[in-house]
Amino acid sequence: MTFNETRRNGAVVDKGIFYPKSEFTFTYRYCSDNPQQAEHDVVEYQTLAKNVCNINQGQLIHQGTGTWCVSNANTYDEQPIFYARISSTDLWADLCLDGPFVTLKTIENTHHNGEEWFEAAQVLGYEPYGAERLLVPPAEAGTLHQAPPAQPAPAVVSEESLYISANPGATVCIFDKPPGSPYGYTYRGQVQSSQNGIIRALVSQKYKGDLRTAPAQELVPWHEQAYITAASTSWFVCS
Repeated sequence: MTFNETRRNGAVVDKGIFYPKSEFTFTYRYCSDNPQQAEHDVVEYQTLAKNVCNINQGQLIHQGTGTWCVSNANTYDEQPIFYARISSTDLWADLCLDGPFVTLKTIENTHHNGEEWFEAAQVLGYEPYGAERLLVPPAEAGTLHQAPPAQPAPAVVSEESLYISANPGATVCIFDKPPGSPYGYTYRGQVQSSQNGIIRALVSQKYKGDLRTAPAQELVPWHEQAYITAASTSWFVCS
């Protein structure tokens, strides 16, 4: 699947700086040329995922987080090979004049050893085989399971949060979704101070949507600059 005239306004997202996201996940979003093109892409990608899994002598299993290709499926020797998902959504329909907004996502090992990959895959949604594990059926035979939107996880102090707290001047973003807003907004600025896990940043830019998932960086009118104070776990590093 190549970027061409039928897939416009494409943007790579979910390529964060901090382990394991930046090492293993890749998400690409684009506006399709028409509904038929989007439907064709979904079918093509699902067929590709199945064929690649077969080539790697794996089997597709469907978990609550989505579809994983694994080796030695449903045994204690099971190992994840990759995760695949493709879907369409009308969330950014105002950017797509002709066709649906399509999201393509993979999680795979690039060059890390098996133990690092196995641990990262679990952080990114893979559940190893066990007596209590439950698999889910896909909506249709031969399709990838579309996991429901993830619920916000409790904020935890991560490597990224510690980095933000220890680096005044770092460029950071914070996302806010006011009641009634379909998209929310991302505010971007520089860390001014940090005390007891609270970050004060001088913010000078406001964008439509969450920059971690939005298809484009669309500036919206705002103040020239303002201070925003919030917990370090609320901020994320952005360029």
